Amino acid sequence: MIEVVLDRHDDEILEAFGTTMERIPEVLEVHLTTGEYDYLIKVAVNGTRGYEEFLRRKLYRVPGIRHTRSSFVLRSLKNVQAFLPPG
Repeated sequence: MIEVVLDRHDDEILEAFGTTMERIPEVLEVHLTTGEYDYLIKVAVNGTRGYEEFLRRKLYRVPGIRHTRSSFVLRSLKNVQAFLPPG
């Protein structure tokens, strides 16, 4: 999981960021969030070496990124893909 802060929030940067994320195969999910970070990105890579390569060769080359913070999922306790509320 990678939290991303963008340099700016104008339409051009937001659209370019979204388009770029769609094109990177390792990126599984991209969520626009509230709070300190602008986006939460879920990626799939092959271990720490694969993660380093992803950062250096792909993510850090995306224009408009000011800051990132990473967390690794150690184990999933629940993973639901869809929920339909009653009613």
